[in-house]
Amino acid sequence: MPNPKYALLSGADVLALCADVDGLFADPAPPARARYELRGCEPRGPLARAVTQAVVEGTAPQGELLVRTADGVSRLLDVRVLGIRGDVVTVEARTPPLRERDRRDAVDCANLIRVSPEEPEEATHTEVTFLGCSPRGALRGAVESGGPALPGPVTYERLARAGTAASGTRGARITGWAPSEGDAHARAGLLDLTVLVDRRDLRPPAVADIWELWWGCRPEEPGTWARFPSGTRGAWLEQARRRSEVPDPPADTYHLDGTHVVDADSFWCALGEAFLGPGGYLAEDLDQLHPPFEPGTTLVWHDAHVARTCLGVLPRTRNRPPTFEEIVVALACSGVTVEFA
Repeated sequence: MPNPKYALLSGADVLALCADVDGLFADPAPPARARYELRGCEPRGPLARAVTQAVVEGTAPQGELLVRTADGVSRLLDVRVLGIRGDVVTVEARTPPLRERDRRDAVDCANLIRVSPEEPEEATHTEVTFLGCSPRGALRGAVESGGPALPGPVTYERLARAGTAASGTRGARITGWAPSEGDAHARAGLLDLTVLVDRRDLRPPAVADIWELWWGCRPEEPGTWARFPSGTRGAWLEQARRRSEVPDPPADTYHLDGTHVVDADSFWCALGEAFLGPGGYLAEDLDQLHPPFEPGTTLVWHDAHVARTCLGVLPRTRNRPPTFEEIVVALACSGVTVEFA
């Protein structure tokens, strides 16, 4: 198949190469939330304060919560405390709990029990159709035998003309297939594959445009990343990282257009372009700003007031985005003189 755009895989084994996809690009479902009981728990520290607030106001934000039981430490995200009854604290959190190394700030409890019912699969998953697919390996065997057995969990990769552009889906599975429509595909014996996908793994529609833009050569027009909504600029960074070699920029004066720097991803897009040109990638984390830069490197940050207003306004929780001040300090520690214009 010439220039397939998608590959379906089971582990490292390619099951099919596909020409296109239908149904993958839609607004993802919001993170699922569920109610939990922390049984045999004596609240302390921030949790004790949140419990007190919840008793008075009916609910209280907690953010991240580490719970230690006999099974180990679990991390709950986006927690709201709903109340307490005896030694049972009721909370609502994003699911599922994440396993965590033991931490001294974990709250000791006898059990962590989910009390919300599990949602049915038809509410949490949707069908996506991979079009014009050439089956291989185990999938080809299943198709030719006509048997009910299908390969287990699958993932997809979005291919580029050279290499992989993106990957995704957790625990998706192939549920059926049919001959592809269209004379050319039918003559080639290609199939349309139906894949059941978690709704949280759908991609915003703008991501399809980003992937298509990066399908061939690296974008050449300055500021192209700014055309896309701020919530999808992480997909732009992913493409830039996969395509860039991250050379050490020579000592010089560079100009960063801060007009659209409204969040961390926007800053990294603008920084890569400032130093390496359109589609450039320099870093996407403060820890990656370590070359250091050559002496005499200056970054002129235009319209810095936008970032000063927008960055760092989220709660100071673990794994939070960097603040404007932290970015400026990190650049300075890497040998960059930052000037504002």
